[in-house]
Amino acid sequence: MAEVHCMRCGQTREEIEGTPYGGSIGKTLKEKICDVCWKEWYEQSIKIINEYRLSLRDQKGRDFLATQMKIFFKLEPGSEEEAVKLDDTPAPSDQSGA
Repeated sequence: MAEVHCMRCGQTREEIEGTPYGGSIGKTLKEKICDVCWKEWYEQSIKIINEYRLSLRDQKGRDFLATQMKIFFKLEPGSEEEAVKLDDTPAPSDQSGA
């Protein structure tokens, strides 16, 4: 399998398996993003879809997810306000016994 110098992590790793996305963005991803980062995005995209309750049937939901993907992979500049914040830490449980 071919290797790419990933523009997200900066390492040289195996390219994405298969076709990650359609159109020119798919070609760019294949040429510039490694498989490891693609898998990280896949996991992140599931969290975004669930937390934001996106419907990928709606164009607005697909556009939002595509924008987040471009920011994640540093394919387009994104401000801190545009990038989603997902909290992976569980909420503290109340163990006071009350």
